[in-house]
Amino acid sequence: MRPSSVGRITRGARLIVRRPPDEALAATLDALVTERFDLGDERVARALRERESEWVAQDVRIGRPDPSWSTGMADAVLSDTVLAFVPGLWRRATSTVVVASARDHEQGAEVVVFAHPTVRGWTSSNDAGPLVHAALDRVEATGDVVSRTPLHGIPNDGSPASQAFVRDVLGWR
Repeated sequence: MRPSSVGRITRGARLIVRRPPDEALAATLDALVTERFDLGDERVARALRERESEWVAQDVRIGRPDPSWSTGMADAVLSDTVLAFVPGLWRRATSTVVVASARDHEQGAEVVVFAHPTVRGWTSSNDAGPLVHAALDRVEATGDVVSRTPLHGIPNDGSPASQAFVRDVLGWR
């Protein structure tokens, strides 16, 4: 059963980790890649350097951006039927960009991970949610995590995980 984006489904988390920010970010990215996310390019890191930000960050992605009308319609029709179990007809994951970011904290690093599903096309579900949570569970299993707080939203406060940053730097909608 696919996750829904209705209601207060978490799309990320804030972790306090007993590691320096660079190491905490690297561990988080390794966990996300293990869960089948693809690393983004250098745009996020370059933008943070230009802004002299206290954050280090990297985006990862899953799904195909901008599904066509016909594939989006087929996904919507087949997703809740018996045909959804036929491998050749499996619905593709909603295209999602996830930003993993870290900055100094008195106990090591504050790590913020947040998923931004696309609002384009027929699918806008939180398909990446279970994968993000599995990756965060991997990070937590290292024993370095002091706390983990689920996030349902994130303020547009200059954080690289915010919607404004993702929209302005990555052109993500």
